[in-house]
Amino acid sequence: MLQHLEVKNFALIDDLDIIFEHGLTALTGETGSGKSILLESLSLLFGKRSDSEFIRTGAKKAIVKGTFKLNTHQMNLLELPNTITLLREIDLSGKHVVKLNDEIITVSKLKEITSHIGLIHGQNDTFQLLDKETYVNFIDQMDNELTQNLINEYMLKRSLYLDGIKHFESLKNKKKETQERLDFLKFQINELESFNLKKGEKDLLEENVSKLKNYDKIMQSLNIAYQTFEGQAFQTDALYDAYKAIQSIKSFDKSYEDVAKILEESYYNLEESRKLITNFLELLDFDSDLFNNYQERLYELSKIETKYGKSNDDLVTYLESLKDELELSSDYDGYLKKAHEKNLLLYKEVFKIGTKLHQERVKLSKKLEKLITESLHELDLEKAQFKIEFDQITEGMQLKENGLDSVEFLISLNEGEPLKALAKVASGGEKARFMFSLKSIYAKNNLLSLLVFDEIDIGISGKTATKVANKMKSHAKDIQMLVITHLPQVAAKADHHYRIYKTKVNDRMQTLIEVLDKDARILSIASMLSDAEMSHFAIEQAKTLLNM
Repeated sequence: MLQHLEVKNFALIDDLDIIFEHGLTALTGETGSGKSILLESLSLLFGKRSDSEFIRTGAKKAIVKGTFKLNTHQMNLLELPNTITLLREIDLSGKHVVKLNDEIITVSKLKEITSHIGLIHGQNDTFQLLDKETYVNFIDQMDNELTQNLINEYMLKRSLYLDGIKHFESLKNKKKETQERLDFLKFQINELESFNLKKGEKDLLEENVSKLKNYDKIMQSLNIAYQTFEGQAFQTDALYDAYKAIQSIKSFDKSYEDVAKILEESYYNLEESRKLITNFLELLDFDSDLFNNYQERLYELSKIETKYGKSNDDLVTYLESLKDELELSSDYDGYLKKAHEKNLLLYKEVFKIGTKLHQERVKLSKKLEKLITESLHELDLEKAQFKIEFDQITEGMQLKENGLDSVEFLISLNEGEPLKALAKVASGGEKARFMFSLKSIYAKNNLLSLLVFDEIDIGISGKTATKVANKMKSHAKDIQMLVITHLPQVAAKADHHYRIYKTKVNDRMQTLIEVLDKDARILSIASMLSDAEMSHFAIEQAKTLLNM
């Protein structure tokens, strides 16, 4: 849950410092007072993109800082302590600084963390219900881990399939060009094959030639090293004797044991060095014939590299590509058939994973249907029926980016009415209640501890507003809920009430926020019930709402 929010130099906000509590918190205020600005600042902590345009005029940077208390599930999942502080800073150059507990992190890491903490619903999010392509995402959210693993597997295989299709089309387009190059291809293949090219050969030749060119220097250096070991002044046996002497007293002092270990390692390291140097000397030999052969081979490789403008290793790869082209020219239909058959196999693999994802989505959709229907019944849509309809999947169909599925949300809002597309028949208030249900189910299903709604109750009034307020109050027992609202019923049901307002300070407008006590809440709710002027009736009604 969100415990503390600090906002500095963000749009109309100069310096806000707000403490939030568990339960239902109502944020109210006149249109244009800055409620959405406050939500925008909080959205920065949830990874939303922003720019220097939000920095308050005259300031060099904007800062948003939030303190969150994590539940046990979040602590274990994110491997973080019980309380964390997130900070987002934007300067005039557009540079972003993101911190977790004073340590810099990436925006993607910030999104990962906050996605497990809470969810922010903006005013425009309800429009997602007008786009059928988003419906599958709502189903996937019923079990993100399961569906995301399948989607990742599906997308990886799909990517390989699409690459195969591109390759197949490229082969067809190159047919004429390749056939015209047939003689030239044969010439280049024969020439390159005559050199018997191998990857890494030139590097090895250059190393061997360098050794032979520097034979005298290598021999001299090895002899010096060897004579050092064999000289009378250097005796490894003395080092070993020193080790044994210290070893005999190591039980009297831990430091003696450490010295003994160093002496022992030194003795064995020196012995190993002596053996290696002796071995190098025995193997070292100058073969003039071999030296000449190496140099002749290097000359040949350098010559062919210069001719083709490619390195030795690149020529090996180039030769393979020429052979592919020649095979394509010689047996175009057969080569094309192989590529096509490979793509068919890839398609079947992708389709198999997509089918498994579809089957899991069908199971999850049944669960979502039940939960949405129950929620709508509690939100003054007692006769509502909800069904998720999947388009049939058939082998050969297009492999879409997130799977094979296309779905439709069907709803009947009145008794006796047939199921119809949600986007076409639901009113603004009905869509708002549907989205509220979706987000609430998602939050509960994923053990989130924070839900933020920006006017999710738009288009709702009367007794329906009371039912929505009661549902928010019920959810807020388990999930901290911050609600920007114009409904007096919601404001009255809130455990905490904040008023957001705009005022002039030093000839500049600022957005401020204040916690309302009971008397102030009465006046605030009464103003929401009134038109131009506050009436006595509105005040009495506000009192009634607060006491309900």
